[in-house]
Amino acid sequence: MNYAILDVETTGGQYNEEGIIEIAVYRFDGEKITDTFISLVNPEKEISFFVQKLTGITPKMVKTAPKFHELAKRLVEITDEATIVAHNVNFDYRVIRTEFSHLGFDFVRPTLDTIALSKTLIPGIPSYSLGKLCSSLGIPLSDRHRAHGDARATVKLFQLLLDKDSQKNIIQTSIKHIKYPSLNKKIIRLLEELPQETGVFYFHNKEGKIIYIDNDTNISNKARQILTGKGKRTRLLQLKTETISYEITGNDIISLVKAQNEIKINQPEFKPRKNLSPFIYGIFKENSNENFTIFPLNKTNKKRALLAFSSYKKAQNFINQNNKKDYLFSKNLLKKINPEIQKKEKYVLLSGKGRTLSEKSFLWIEKGVLKGYGYYSLHSQIKNIEKVKKIMIPAHGNHYISLLIRNKLFVNKGLNKIIY
Repeated sequence: MNYAILDVETTGGQYNEEGIIEIAVYRFDGEKITDTFISLVNPEKEISFFVQKLTGITPKMVKTAPKFHELAKRLVEITDEATIVAHNVNFDYRVIRTEFSHLGFDFVRPTLDTIALSKTLIPGIPSYSLGKLCSSLGIPLSDRHRAHGDARATVKLFQLLLDKDSQKNIIQTSIKHIKYPSLNKKIIRLLEELPQETGVFYFHNKEGKIIYIDNDTNISNKARQILTGKGKRTRLLQLKTETISYEITGNDIISLVKAQNEIKINQPEFKPRKNLSPFIYGIFKENSNENFTIFPLNKTNKKRALLAFSSYKKAQNFINQNNKKDYLFSKNLLKKINPEIQKKEKYVLLSGKGRTLSEKSFLWIEKGVLKGYGYYSLHSQIKNIEKVKKIMIPAHGNHYISLLIRNKLFVNKGLNKIIY
């Protein structure tokens, strides 16, 4: 298998109007680099001041550099019969395809994204930005924000990912390559502009009708997995889908609530496959004593769980950590988390991360029951119930969503509680 591991630096500016100022490509056969192409590029347009400060590339440096059309043939050659690999590949691939489209050439290659692969194969890293990820993994990274430096680090990162993918499942399913050549260009077109952000996405048929709704913390990655899978159901989705739209939510709980409620409203032809719950063990409070117990979750006891975890160790660590902080932990936790006690709190707003840095999201709960969600500006005041209900989007939850909310509120500290 041949890979073209690359990075581009651009002028910055409006979406789809960026120009390439530097490009680096390392052709990699899975074990060693077999070819290299590195060049500054004259973008024939201004370079933003921010980009100049970030990369150190100035207009003077690119003034005598070759223009993209002079490099295009070499780029086609070094990526021929190879899978393009990049850190946030959607960006690099889109910019390169745009440059080729200006030349009247349809540049199509399968792609792999090292961000998505890293999140699957190396979970639990605080940040998946190239710099911080390489630092966490001990991968040397020199000449940061220069194409050759970032691309070389991506080679090392990808080599590590190949080693970790012992069954080769992730590599195979991540490649945007379909055995039906007539569909290949269509699928790439559908996927190339989807963001790697949290939200809800919609597949539309040629009449514009929604035929599939889903959500994920990485819209691009999830849509790619769906449309490049195998089987009759996938084949039908590939044939019927003409456009994909999406809405960023900035919040994983809201994306799930929004998707589930809109599926009920729109009744799309295809429904998402039910994902297995990540919760395996629950924390329970037995009436006979003041201590908490940990049991495996099952159909009969899951509704009584106060909190849920992916492992016994995580549940035990949560209890131990809180016991150290507060000797009245048991009583205090019961008051905070017990659904019966929460029902006595008539109106509750849980605020969290919004879609942008200038806003917050919120979940609105009445007597322990989720009633809706919404967003508000950091500069606005939502101190009265009437205003909340005006901007709220009505929605309903379920037991699984309730567990997610409680975990985010009491374990991950990702929500702030306001009682009205």
